[in-house]
Amino acid sequence: MLNVLLFVASPALAEEPAPFFARESLFSTDAVAKDKKGKGKKGEGKKKDDDDDDGKMGKILGLNWEPYVAPGGGVQIDSSGDMAVTAGADVGIRYWKKKLEGDLYAGAAYITAESLAGYDVHLGDQTGYRDTYWGAGGGLEVTYNGQSNILTGKDILAPALGVKVPVEVVVGPKQYYGKAGVTPAWYFDESRKATSGGAVPLGDEFEWHVKGGLKIDNFKGEIGFAQLITPVGTYNTPTLSVGFNP
Repeated sequence: MLNVLLFVASPALAEEPAPFFARESLFSTDAVAKDKKGKGKKGEGKKKDDDDDDGKMGKILGLNWEPYVAPGGGVQIDSSGDMAVTAGADVGIRYWKKKLEGDLYAGAAYITAESLAGYDVHLGDQTGYRDTYWGAGGGLEVTYNGQSNILTGKDILAPALGVKVPVEVVVGPKQYYGKAGVTPAWYFDESRKATSGGAVPLGDEFEWHVKGGLKIDNFKGEIGFAQLITPVGTYNTPTLSVGFNP
C-alpha cells in the first residue's frame, strides 16, 4: 500500500524524498458458492486458477474493488549521517479481475529535520499481473514537492512538478511476501534536472527498494529499505507502513 517513503535529510543536501508507500494490490476475498439449500460455502465452486472473487464493495465496470487507507513513515539518513523523519498517508482503490490487479491512489507526505521542512503530494496508478506466488507491475505517478529552510524561510528545493515511473516485482503468496522495485523520476523544473555523466543511473532521480510484507485479515504491514540516488547525494531510508482496507 504505503506504496510510504520520502525526502532529504539536511539543508546542505536538498532533494526529493524517496517514496515510502507500498502500493500494489495484494488483497483478495474468498470465493463463496451456494449449495443446494442456498447456504454459502467457503472455497467451493471456484474454478482452478480463477482469482476473480467478488470485491467487498462489489464491481465497477466489471472490476472487483475495495478502498484502503495506508499511513506510514520512515527515518531518512544521508551519506553524512544526518537524519530526517518522514510521515504521510495514501488513500486509494484496489481493483482486480482474475490475475489483473491495480491500485489507483492519492496521498501526501511530510519531512522534517532540525532546520528544514518539506512536503510531497502525489497521484498515481499502478497495474500488473499477480499469480499465486509471484507478480509484476508498473505505473505512472504525478508528484509535486518542495523543501524550505525553516530558520531562514528560504527555499532549499523550489516546488516542482514531476513524473515517476514505478516498476516492481513480488515473490510469495499474498499472505506473506517479498518485493523489490525501482522508480526513476523526471522533473520539469531545470533546477531539478540531473547533469549528464552524473551518478543517477536513470532519470533526474532514481530510487530502488526491497520490502517484506505480512497480511492478516484486513490489515497489511510492510518493513523495508530504500535508497534514493540524486545528482548531489545518496539517501538511505528504513521504512515501515501499515495498511487497512475496510
